[in-house]
Amino acid sequence: MNPKFNFIEEVESFCKEHNLFKKGDKILIGFSGGADSTALLLAFSYLRTKYHLSLLVAHVNYNLRGEDSIADENFVKEICFAHNISLVIKNVKLENLSNMENTAREIRMDYFSTLTELYKVNRIALGHNKEDQAETILFRLIRGAVFNGLKGILPKNRKIIHPLLGVNRFKIVDFLKSENSSWQTDKSNLNNDYSRNKIRNHIIPWIEEHLNSKVVEKLYNTSVIFRETDSILNDLAKRKLFKSILRKHKDGIKLSLIEILKTRSVLRFYIFRDVYRQICGTEKDFYQTQFIEIESILKTSGSKQIMLPHNIIVIKEYDSLIFIKKGSLISVDIDYKRELTSIRSRFSFENYRINMKKIKKLPTKRHQFENKEEAFLDLDKIKFPFTLRHRKDGDKFIPLGMNHSKKLKDFFIDEKVPKFERDNVIIFTDNEKIIWVGGMRIDNRVAISNKTKNILKIRIDEISSHKLRHAERNKK
Repeated sequence: MNPKFNFIEEVESFCKEHNLFKKGDKILIGFSGGADSTALLLAFSYLRTKYHLSLLVAHVNYNLRGEDSIADENFVKEICFAHNISLVIKNVKLENLSNMENTAREIRMDYFSTLTELYKVNRIALGHNKEDQAETILFRLIRGAVFNGLKGILPKNRKIIHPLLGVNRFKIVDFLKSENSSWQTDKSNLNNDYSRNKIRNHIIPWIEEHLNSKVVEKLYNTSVIFRETDSILNDLAKRKLFKSILRKHKDGIKLSLIEILKTRSVLRFYIFRDVYRQICGTEKDFYQTQFIEIESILKTSGSKQIMLPHNIIVIKEYDSLIFIKKGSLISVDIDYKRELTSIRSRFSFENYRINMKKIKKLPTKRHQFENKEEAFLDLDKIKFPFTLRHRKDGDKFIPLGMNHSKKLKDFFIDEKVPKFERDNVIIFTDNEKIIWVGGMRIDNRVAISNKTKNILKIRIDEISSHKLRHAERNKK
């Protein structure tokens, strides 16, 4: 078969399998001028008519290789002009030469991100191939990566896509030769001072010659298995995390240590990483090292704490494990509360949405008892400010139907509320007393009577994490 059509068909099939783009998408192509990115550009130049794609090419010139860098830029201009594709170029001079690879990558991705916003781009296409995937898997394996790291480069990660990920390097070269297309060679790729170059230029060729001639294919297939495994473990961990949370808000999460210790170690990694992400907004810098640090304090006696990147503190205390942002709260027990000086129609508290409404007429008596998420209180018996919080030592109230006070602890015992759930119950208080143990019982002193003129209806609903961010905006 003609290498050209074989290559285009293989790339198109991979894109369809992983749903990398849709008809009519605007795609930004990261173009260095090397063989991979040249093949990527040419492939999309063929596919754009069929899929009504709008293409934009971006090139970053780091000016590290003198005349070679200028030659790369000129080549990029020529090929984009020849194929009638829009091009933008960024010229930079790297200052941090000690960590040149990472610095260049950060500059490149920041630039692509800026262009994505500016030009309303749907996808950023990069030219990593099957050999790149094999190198990545081997590199991460040597560094001690776990399941999530061994899935390697993803076909699609948010807006970033890798259409050539399932294609071997030799097919890319054959395709370019069939197109009579040249490409630029980055001589720095031959510099074995970089770990990845050592893997590419020495380790993989040695394995191919002496151990397994199909090592690239084997490592690529391994990445596919780990990608599926990672997805399964992620789902299992999310379910376990949901059961383990004792208390939660935007700056901290308190977990039941009892539930955590029941969980297999591999799932704990996913749980801890997810909690870390929820608090600081990124999984960046959470690796096996951080996981081992957390594991080391789980079964120790007494209180222990460690510091993670991005100023996240992990505290093991009694039967709980707390992740909290440094300096965000006074209490490590996440003693979070919300105070209102007047009725708010809708707002959020931790991972709950609260609705409040002044009404004149009660619903049916049956409705009052069937909906535990709702409470109906005599508004004139409430003394503002109005506070939402969690239980405290010594809390007492007069449960509806009783005429004497009762310790909240005893009330929970009588109602058979599990210990790990008690810290999660929202306590509604006014300036003098508890008025509602959320979802359970109101205080008899705010009960509605025949003399009631104004009724306060309160409803609590648990909200999912992605809706919580929207609800938080209602606080303002």
